[in-house]
Amino acid sequence: MSGKFEPHNEAGKKRGGSSLLVILLILLIVAALAVAALFLLPDLLSFQPPQETEPSTEMTQAPTTEPTTVPTTEPTTVPTTEPAPVYTNPLTGEVIEAPLDKRIFAVSINNLPYAVPHVGTNQADIFMEMLVNGSIIRGLALYTDPSDVPAIGSVRSDRFMFNNICLHYDAIMIHAGGDSTVLANARERGISNYNIDTWDATDYSFRDKERNRAGYDWEHCLFAKGDGLEAHAIEKEISVDQDPEKDYCLRFTEDGTPEGGEDASTVSLTFKYKTTKKDTSMIYNPELGKYVYHQYEKDMVDDATGEPEAFRNVLILIADIKMISRGFYEGDLVTGGEGYYACGGKIIPITWGSDSEDSPLWFKTLDGEPLLMGVGNSYIAIAPLDSPVSYE
Repeated sequence: MSGKFEPHNEAGKKRGGSSLLVILLILLIVAALAVAALFLLPDLLSFQPPQETEPSTEMTQAPTTEPTTVPTTEPTTVPTTEPAPVYTNPLTGEVIEAPLDKRIFAVSINNLPYAVPHVGTNQADIFMEMLVNGSIIRGLALYTDPSDVPAIGSVRSDRFMFNNICLHYDAIMIHAGGDSTVLANARERGISNYNIDTWDATDYSFRDKERNRAGYDWEHCLFAKGDGLEAHAIEKEISVDQDPEKDYCLRFTEDGTPEGGEDASTVSLTFKYKTTKKDTSMIYNPELGKYVYHQYEKDMVDDATGEPEAFRNVLILIADIKMISRGFYEGDLVTGGEGYYACGGKIIPITWGSDSEDSPLWFKTLDGEPLLMGVGNSYIAIAPLDSPVSYE
């Protein structure tokens, strides 16, 4: 036979072609996977498997709702003003407009039975009564500001007792002359003073002619003009300035009625030195809230206004007073002693004294506490040791 039939070789050719296709397909799949891997690899590298967490044992809290914040309007800030300082009169405790930076004026007051009633003493911050020589008893009126007092008097001469008090209070002494020994004592001790005794009217004094025509002797008709005293002191080159911080040792409260005090609607004192005697009573007037000055068997009234001569506080000081040369009295106001204080119809015993002859008098309760006096004017009696005091 010239031809051969080879079935196996044809089939082999077909198998070879199929294998090549498979290889190509596998290569394509691998290439596709490689390309996909290029895009997926960064994500696979950054992938973090979830961490296992321990089951929580804490109680589950309900979610809280934050309170709704309502817009607030800031309050308007009002500038604060410091309260205005309160100044008080150091002799009365009464409110005044400015601190006291002036010296006190002390006026010698005639207190003889045929020279009363007084004028202007009702407006004094303090009125003092005392024996000054022999059987003569006089007053000393202290003013922090006499400018509102038209007339003060009647005015009489200076005395040793007055010099002592003016030294204690650094006061300017106003008088109608005086014994040469008394005036020399004032000069030696540096006590500022001047004489207002003139026949004709001046800016600081006058003689009351109507009073003279009414029967008063001429020496009982001299009066000081309150509004001219400071100016005349300046004319005489007397300093009128005072340290506004000066302590006058007086303490005040609105109601000065002494706690635990005994009833004292009437307080009576007899100034007594050997055979010399003079009675004074202070009678409480509830409507006025003050004690009315009673002497020579009558209530004292201001001769110019007709108003009662009355005082919020009454102090009686029992002092070691001695008669020195020419019948003049002088008292130990430094050592002090015992006394009484009355206000509001009640009275208590007190002690009093001074730290030196040029410092003000102080007053204390028997417990040693500073005496609290009622706001207002004061009457102060300085009486010899044997002077009896009674009250009811």
